Amino acid sequence: MDIQVRRQRSVKTENQENVYIKGGMALPAKRQGLTMRGALGDLNSNVQAQRENFVGKVAVATAEFEKKATLNRGLVRSNYSHVQSKVDTGLACRTNIQPTSRPPLRREESTAGLAARAVARSRAVLKDTTNRQNETKESINIIIQAKKTTQEKKNGKLTTLKEIRKDHIDVKPILKDPTESLGKLQLGDTTTYSEKSTCIINHTKLEEASKLILTPKLPDDIEDIDAGDNQSPLLMSTYIKDIYNYLTELEIKYPIEQDHLKNQTVITGKMRATLIDWLVEVQRQFSLVLETFHLTIGILDRYLQAVPNIQRNQLQLVGVTAMFIASKYEEIYAPDVADFVYVTDNAYSKSDVFRCEREIMSKLGFCLARPIPLSFLRRFVKAAHGTSKNHHLAKYFVDLCLVEYSMAHYRPSELAAAAICLSLFLLSSKTLEEVWTSTVSYYSGYTLEHIFPIIRKLAKIVINVETSKYKAVYNKYLDATLAKVSSLPQLKGEAINELAKSQS
Repeated sequence: MDIQVRRQRSVKTENQENVYIKGGMALPAKRQGLTMRGALGDLNSNVQAQRENFVGKVAVATAEFEKKATLNRGLVRSNYSHVQSKVDTGLACRTNIQPTSRPPLRREESTAGLAARAVARSRAVLKDTTNRQNETKESINIIIQAKKTTQEKKNGKLTTLKEIRKDHIDVKPILKDPTESLGKLQLGDTTTYSEKSTCIINHTKLEEASKLILTPKLPDDIEDIDAGDNQSPLLMSTYIKDIYNYLTELEIKYPIEQDHLKNQTVITGKMRATLIDWLVEVQRQFSLVLETFHLTIGILDRYLQAVPNIQRNQLQLVGVTAMFIASKYEEIYAPDVADFVYVTDNAYSKSDVFRCEREIMSKLGFCLARPIPLSFLRRFVKAAHGTSKNHHLAKYFVDLCLVEYSMAHYRPSELAAAAICLSLFLLSSKTLEEVWTSTVSYYSGYTLEHIFPIIRKLAKIVINVETSKYKAVYNKYLDATLAKVSSLPQLKGEAINELAKSQS
């Protein structure tokens, strides 16, 4: 299958200075030794004479203006001779205001409006005070009635519903708080009626009851790996066991069948491996998280299993669209659709990706809930008390399994269990029986006999990876951030070779 890849092209640029000259003319250089005043003096030699002439004209105009203003102020003052107030109101300065013939207001007329507003304000305050007093009386009556009801409940003299009906009293339903309904829960034999009526819930008893109902009791020889996580709300120690039980149900609900490409007339397992090997490089180029890559493979296999007769030239579109969907599901800042079109060297358009996205989601029932191997792997590493190196090596094994078509039908939890078991075995001097303890077997749900065939197949894949043409995963785990686990000497030792040659 031909994978269209965008090749990076380097363009050499030279640093050039961009000079913009307005009008297309260069600015003249400044003459040394010539000041601005000297330059203006050269252009106009009679500037001083013109300035003296102009100052004289301004002085004459100013004197005439002041004379006219004085005459106008005298006329304005004579027109306002009927005003009895001795306070200068400044009206003499306003020449545009026309004189009024209205006589001055009497004291009673000027204060009538103020008195009316004061009376209205007093009435409003009085009305507000009356309303507040009525509300206070109603609240006091409600409190007194509530106390009487509580006292009647304690004395056992509460009127029954039958007596109310006999007296033909209309009873309206009273809305209760949600906490009152919680008081009716029977959490134990020690819960009293007063605790129910006052809505007091013992949180310790509630936690004990939830543990008894939701999760079974651990056997004596099994370690509780969540016992020390009670103080961390992010670890969800109260119901973490129920979460993984639900994930196990989901991987059974959405399985990948063995040889799931049997309905494809064109697509083969090698073409699938070529596509996934290219998607590993896309994941590294976009710096996507590992969850995005695992979810991409899950979406791809589920779609190839559900839709037959996919053409050769459409397989890369399906793969890049599956990663586009997974990145929007897992990433905080997902790449744009144009970025995915770019990595295909524009073999497809944005509309092609959007159309394929709608088709994939409709075929999968808009459900991306199938778990990924990485979720189970974290849980199993914690149960085995593994190190970060064990975790990186197990992730390397899981990614190798995702590329291999013969391993696609295994459940995500089975791949995670086999990967962590092989990682613990290679990085220690213990046997497989010693590594796969009863605690790890309990939390994984698999015995060593169940996962041993998967471990043998995985060992063969690890040994043959250097001679394989699909080396994207191998090169990815040569990074120092992943502890360079793909180059460990244990992956070429006698232990893994003997394990690959052994018979089940």
